[in-house]
Amino acid sequence: MKRNAATPKGVERRIENLGFHRVSEPRQKAKVKYPLPPMLATLVAAMVTMARNLREVEDRSGQIAQKHNEWLGIHRRIADNTYGKVIPRLDFDELMARLHAAVKAEKRRGNLEPTMLPIRTAAIDGKNVATLHWFDLCRVLDLEPDQATASQVKRRIKKRFPNVQFCKPKTGKPYALARVHTVTLISSLAGCCIHQRPIQGATNEIGAMPSLVRELKAAYSRTGLIEMLTTDAGNTSLGVATLIVDDLHWDDFSQIKSEHGELYKEAERALGRLRDGEADFGYSDCQNGDTVTYRVWCHDLSEHGWLDWTHARQLVRVQRIAEHPTTGKKTVGNRYYVTSKTPAELKPEHALAISRGHWRCEEETHWTSDAMLQEDRRRLAWSRHPNGVFVVSALRMMALNILAVARKLSRLGERKETPTWHQVAVHFLLVLCETTLQTEAFDNA
Repeated sequence: MKRNAATPKGVERRIENLGFHRVSEPRQKAKVKYPLPPMLATLVAAMVTMARNLREVEDRSGQIAQKHNEWLGIHRRIADNTYGKVIPRLDFDELMARLHAAVKAEKRRGNLEPTMLPIRTAAIDGKNVATLHWFDLCRVLDLEPDQATASQVKRRIKKRFPNVQFCKPKTGKPYALARVHTVTLISSLAGCCIHQRPIQGATNEIGAMPSLVRELKAAYSRTGLIEMLTTDAGNTSLGVATLIVDDLHWDDFSQIKSEHGELYKEAERALGRLRDGEADFGYSDCQNGDTVTYRVWCHDLSEHGWLDWTHARQLVRVQRIAEHPTTGKKTVGNRYYVTSKTPAELKPEHALAISRGHWRCEEETHWTSDAMLQEDRRRLAWSRHPNGVFVVSALRMMALNILAVARKLSRLGERKETPTWHQVAVHFLLVLCETTLQTEAFDNA
């Protein structure tokens, strides 16, 4: 790298920003052999360096201690079963407060400015972070798998672990899903996860949205980090949009589909039949060998909105046409959106940028968690406990943010290209566990 931001000082500074000393110790003091802050620091550092399981976390703790003598309080190898016992007992809300503290520190450094979009925008999306199978559930509930009944397990899960959803399939053993809402800051080059919240088992994504956005407002209301929220159709509703705009005083940019009734019908009526030449904005580029053309049409709803959507000011249609240059095969897709921004406040080209930018929550947060940090690899699960899976997910978002900022500050070769997630993680592995690379870019940022 011409400019390498993956340095021990840089990651040390960001782990210190997390403030793990403020996380409550779940163990009895007399039995604590290793303090909690160094343990949590090791977990995050191990995730940053692509550790796949708790056994590799144990190896990382030994490697870091050997290379750096003492780094963030890590001075010897920590056994994997020690982590396995501590993780399920940690408080998710306390860890989320530590994530908020680190995000605010990055904002103070100027690393979260809206360079990708004209408005400080965060995208909300749901994800299943773990599937807990029958034997995992029975083990946690102290039940015999061969003797326990589905109703018995369901009753105990609902009482002890309300954040997981119990599922009983037509065939096979029951299981439970650990679902979360993830909020990604898509307006900055470093697309950091700024909040995460479990979706309670008794509700769905849309039912969990009001509590999520209120938590988001409580965490960041004084920072100016967010001006607009974007949602996909599964998280869009009149009640949520009204809460965002009228109560929380943020703007809203939401995808709508046929289930949104009269509003969607109005969008189709006003925009669905407009032709290419009537588009308000458009451009073409090349994606994965296809020529892709985007067109945008906008419809002004005036200051009165539409029916009960009194805060709506504009309807937007985004069309995407992908054509293979050799075969001529063409695919056409249309998406419709409603926003509280007027046409004067949100130009067509900016509406398109936000529409495309929303999917950074999938491509950078969720995909990176799955592909790079291997969140969906059950055989390599760091925890199979109904609370532990949420704790691990929170720690993983902290590690993901460190990688995201390091990518933003690093450049490759003469063309100064942004390195891949894997390249940044490998550099962190080298500098923490193998050799030393010198740079001031990340240390001083």
